Amino acid sequence: MGKILVPIDFSENSIIAARYAREIALENHDELVFLHVYTKHVNKYANFVVRGEKIIDPTIKDAEQKLSELVNQVKDKYPTLTISQLFDEGILSEVIAKETAKNSYKVVVMGTKGASGIESVLIGSNTYDAIKDAQIPVLAIPAYATTYKKDTIALLTNFKPGELEVLKQAIPVFGNKFHLLLIHINKAEAELKVLDKKFDEWIDTIIRETGIDDISYTIKNRSYFVNLAERIANGIQTMIRDENIDIILITKSRKTFFQNLFSENIIKEMAMEIMIPNFFGKTSSKVEIPK
Repeated sequence: MGKILVPIDFSENSIIAARYAREIALENHDELVFLHVYTKHVNKYANFVVRGEKIIDPTIKDAEQKLSELVNQVKDKYPTLTISQLFDEGILSEVIAKETAKNSYKVVVMGTKGASGIESVLIGSNTYDAIKDAQIPVLAIPAYATTYKKDTIALLTNFKPGELEVLKQAIPVFGNKFHLLLIHINKAEAELKVLDKKFDEWIDTIIRETGIDDISYTIKNRSYFVNLAERIANGIQTMIRDENIDIILITKSRKTFFQNLFSENIIKEMAMEIMIPNFFGKTSSKVEIPK
């Protein structure tokens, strides 16, 4: 049992993410915490006082009421589910970072797109900011993920200890009874027999450290992406479709292997253009560039 933080801006995408988080919470007996963050722009009510009382922007009260109504709706439909709410002013990524630093959460579950216009708080760039700043894993949910499914979960791997950290962070969220697909980008064009041996050792380590024992792997050469004539992030999305992956785990470190490898910000692109839920883990391990 743990706590899941779910940012809500009342857009369809944030509601889809909330439903996804609800299914995880029901399975694991977790507490859901719905968070709404509003940003003050030019407040035309700032200097208004009527009968000695300061006038508050009615849109703030409306949002607070909508959040309470949403929480009550979920409670009525799922009485066994523990759910609470937070209402705060500021920048979404900063509020998430502050909240997750002072309280214990297993994951932040959030949508990748939000309401259109100036009031939007859950847009692609803000999702990326939350992923970058949060000290705990962030599970980014696209609009397509209307069903919670975890038959096949993929891990982008370069045989590094930080990837084990991410797997261990994912287990409290998804359990360990799923098929794990390891995806390796063969930067050095190493011989397959060499990589096969590394995978045998790596899989033994994963089984020993995590208890996940249904594991396979796939190796992609760098030329795979060149032949696709696509950006690297799009190439990864093509792999996701080809391999029928439900969720992908991505290791977030001070400098990611994929940034080193391709000199482009894969984490940001994956956050902006995801097709399936992306679990961005946090690792303290420094990722080394292979020789």
